[in-house]
Amino acid sequence: MRFATRNALLAVAVLLTGLALPQSLRADAPPPTDRPFLRIVVIDHSPPFSDRDADGVLVGFNIDFGRELCRSLGAVCSFDAAPFKQIIDDVAAGRYDIGFGNVLRTPDREQRLLFSIPYWRSSTSLVGQRGVPELSLEEAIRSRRIAAIRGSRQHAALVGLADADPALQANLIPVSTLDDLWDAMRSGQSDMAIGPTLNVVHFLLSDAGDGFETIGTPMSEDGLGGTVHIVFPPGQHALKASVDRALTALRNDGTYQRINRSYFPFDIY
Repeated sequence: MRFATRNALLAVAVLLTGLALPQSLRADAPPPTDRPFLRIVVIDHSPPFSDRDADGVLVGFNIDFGRELCRSLGAVCSFDAAPFKQIIDDVAAGRYDIGFGNVLRTPDREQRLLFSIPYWRSSTSLVGQRGVPELSLEEAIRSRRIAAIRGSRQHAALVGLADADPALQANLIPVSTLDDLWDAMRSGQSDMAIGPTLNVVHFLLSDAGDGFETIGTPMSEDGLGGTVHIVFPPGQHALKASVDRALTALRNDGTYQRINRSYFPFDIY
């Protein structure tokens, strides 16, 4: 699926207005005595799911939904941000109670974390200069330099292809953050970038995305998509059960859909 024109993208952008709510307590804030206190971590700069406004306040879909989740649980929550891989490590070590890390469920992660019921679905898209012919991922890595966030499922898929043919290693451009992903492509360090489709759409709707488009259709096979989950430290079964009930309730009463419409023109569940 291609995003045909920038005008069409900008029309969709009108629907992607986020909610900017005040930031919660810091993770190191003392827990209140009368209500549960939960430490939540989100991805550092992953718009439209999480980002910081001009005042440094965390905003985004995961922040708004996390606040509603805390309200439903009757809990006071702090929100911190960290890189994706650090979220998995920190939640697994119990440094946070809840991770909104846009985490796909994989066998290796199941050894370290507990997973909520799904709260949205993910896929992967290639993005490049407008006019590039449609390519499969294997065709792309054989003929183009592709940037991917180190440690992501997209990076793992490219590593697998490059391992089968060492000559392709030079075409894999690992980067650290979402901003680095787009910067690598815009600067010419890479010819393409690969990332979660909803992040790609957000980039294409921005001024920085002018002149770029998706290459081919979104991918979900081979670990490149699937259900996305909230994660918990091992052993926190009671917390997981409470969050699962709250997620279901927020879907049933329309709260989830209301927040969804603030960021996306379609249901991401």
